[in-house]
Amino acid sequence: PTLTTGKAAIAFDVKTTAGDAISFPKSYTGKVVMLDFWATWCGPCIEELPGLTKAYETYHKQGFEILGISLDQENAATKLADFTKAKSMTWAQVYDGKYWGAEVAQLYVIQSIPSAFLVDGDTGLILAQGNELRGDQLAPTLERVLKAKGK
Repeated sequence: PTLTTGKAAIAFDVKTTAGDAISFPKSYTGKVVMLDFWATWCGPCIEELPGLTKAYETYHKQGFEILGISLDQENAATKLADFTKAKSMTWAQVYDGKYWGAEVAQLYVIQSIPSAFLVDGDTGLILAQGNELRGDQLAPTLERVLKAKGK
């Protein structure tokens, strides 16, 4: 699949760790959602967390959502729950214990993490990806797409 800015994101149905059913991207109508591939064992992913949680706190009211896709290994459900709570990661998480073989990671051909796609919940199109969603690029990217969406 060609997963670049302006192309359609791949739709999928999942259950979150909280037991909620999500149809991506349909469940995010009127919002922009960051599909965030990460894991508790990934150093660079953890380095992104302070900026990501700050962005979530800042832009959530304007329609910014995050769907975390955990590439943690099997039997890590408790570790994942404790980790997300400790790091104030209040957004939805998807975890199937399949490590690099995680279902959604396979759909998106994820070969390294962190990896992220910002998707328009209305059009299903990818608005931004990669470095635009990391470090000091994240806030300006969100400002730009939310403004374009009229938020």
